[in-house]
Amino acid sequence: MESGEGRYMQSSEPVRDDAGTTWTLEAGVPSALQQSAALRIALMWRHAGKIETRLLSPDTPLVVGRSAPAALWIDDRTLSREHARFVLSGGRVWVDDLGSKNGTFLDGRRVSRARIAVGDEIVLGNVALRVQALGAGGESLDLEGEERLLRRVEDELTRARHFRRPFALLHVRIGAAATAEGWIKLVRACLQPVHRVALYGTGAAQVFLPETGAEEANRIAQAIAASSIGGDARLLVGCIVYPDAGSSANELFAAAREAARRASPERPVAHGPSAAAATVLAGEDPAVGGLIAGQRMRALLEAVKRVAASRIPVVLHGETGTGKEVLARMIHESGPRKGMRMVRVNCGAIPKDLVESTLFGHERGAFTGALQQQKGVFEEADGGTVFLDEIGELPPAAQAALLRVLEVGAFSRVGSSREIEVDVRVVAATHRDLEAMAASGAFREDLFYRLSGVVVDIPPLRERRDEIEPLARHFLRAAGEANGRDVDGVAPEALALLGAYAWPGNVRELRNVIERAVVVARGAIIEPEDLPPRVRAAERAAEPERVPNAGRASEPGGLSTLLDSRSRSSAPPAPEEAPAEAGRPARGKVQQYEAKLLHDTLEAAGWSRAEAARRLGMPVRTLSYRMKVLGVKRPSC
Repeated sequence: MESGEGRYMQSSEPVRDDAGTTWTLEAGVPSALQQSAALRIALMWRHAGKIETRLLSPDTPLVVGRSAPAALWIDDRTLSREHARFVLSGGRVWVDDLGSKNGTFLDGRRVSRARIAVGDEIVLGNVALRVQALGAGGESLDLEGEERLLRRVEDELTRARHFRRPFALLHVRIGAAATAEGWIKLVRACLQPVHRVALYGTGAAQVFLPETGAEEANRIAQAIAASSIGGDARLLVGCIVYPDAGSSANELFAAAREAARRASPERPVAHGPSAAAATVLAGEDPAVGGLIAGQRMRALLEAVKRVAASRIPVVLHGETGTGKEVLARMIHESGPRKGMRMVRVNCGAIPKDLVESTLFGHERGAFTGALQQQKGVFEEADGGTVFLDEIGELPPAAQAALLRVLEVGAFSRVGSSREIEVDVRVVAATHRDLEAMAASGAFREDLFYRLSGVVVDIPPLRERRDEIEPLARHFLRAAGEANGRDVDGVAPEALALLGAYAWPGNVRELRNVIERAVVVARGAIIEPEDLPPRVRAAERAAEPERVPNAGRASEPGGLSTLLDSRSRSSAPPAPEEAPAEAGRPARGKVQQYEAKLLHDTLEAAGWSRAEAARRLGMPVRTLSYRMKVLGVKRPSC
């Protein structure tokens, strides 16, 4: 972060640095986690070869500019005299551009007002400043916001797919009370500078380990779990490795959280799925109840159930996170093979030299490391169903062997010439266009025609918006039970934002967003501020809203919301120069969605406000207020 050609100067006007600020974790979380976390928030930038730091004091605006009357001077000709104002209010950091000539930029986008997260870089003219959390001794804890970490993992996925390289994710949670600074330092002490950490809620952290395989990831996880916090506090770690545990960022983060839930003081490190081992699927997927809520999916599922009665191969085609595995389970459970094994294997996660061994098994001594005979996926699933996920990633040699199994129902283990006959139903899934791949020679054309007896195209969630609300409520109940949180409703404003978002990660992303909201929610209702910045983006350019003025006492803010925030529904007072009308059409769309949601719910409840409020999971007084604001009225007879 270079500060241009200028020098840093301290204003002669004193600005109080509250070095003893103590942040209180969010209300509404388990009492064991309601501990003081001595983290302070500062602006940091590089100047003359060293890092400069300026603490932000609660409710005391800090104006940054080239000269007086700015409180913090940075002598750079690209800055205006009063360029931007930073406010730390209620534990949340905002930046307001003060009508500067060269602008204020966040993520390459010019902003007049924005909520910023720890780890974010704000560029004023040519000067780059970073928001960072400091420990009690003034040292940087090098934390990132969840959104920034998510983008890092998405970028790493692109690189890892191309170069076929691994990386790992850890989900670290606290087993008992501990100060945030204390356990974050312990986690950091086990990591390298290239490793990235973001808080998840108030009692957990996500750790990204680039270029890290299973063995090294396990070593780091074990080191973190062995760290001594003191007393009964323990760090419990979920450890997963790409590509073993999934093919998308949302899937990988979810797998790490699920592994962390299985960790215990007796077994403090739990691992996600292994690529070389197929997964036996049993029981109903938690998403099934919500998946069948929409009319479009109901029609699709009726068609799928008719196909399930036969043994014809099925290809499920859809974007990542649309629910392909859920549909595969339903095909298995709705057909004559119900009660038999359904075995899933991620074709894209198997090392190239182990694909045939994984699918068809091997004999002892067939290759280096084959110390004993091993059954493959098809043999394990005999009589049941094989679910070949990411079938488009299967290498050519394995494609030829798979074609033969489909044609004659027999195969040979690696290292053996003896044929083994099996009776299996094959369901394949992919986000790729297999027909186009077959036409270009990237996928065997004869295998494509053999697999695609029936091709089911699963529409993305953005084309099934009637499912968003029931899916959200379904995941809300599941997340509340899994995390021990009594969160049982979603505010209409939050539902409106969920309905307006594009959901590139589809159902899986919605599930992750709801679970995260349950973890960080302060009360029993999920509010807009509990949603991540990308979901709140519909409001980002909306008309200005207000929070307490600088200097006024306000409720202590949640540490986790500070670390992942980008903009919220309530902002500090905007400067007179800031445009107030930008983005009003986006705001209007959200309000239209909310008004329709309230109207439809009231109509379904016979215009009983009590019943409608119950269905919406909100107080009657809130419903009445939103009806008044949005002009929702009962039609006159």
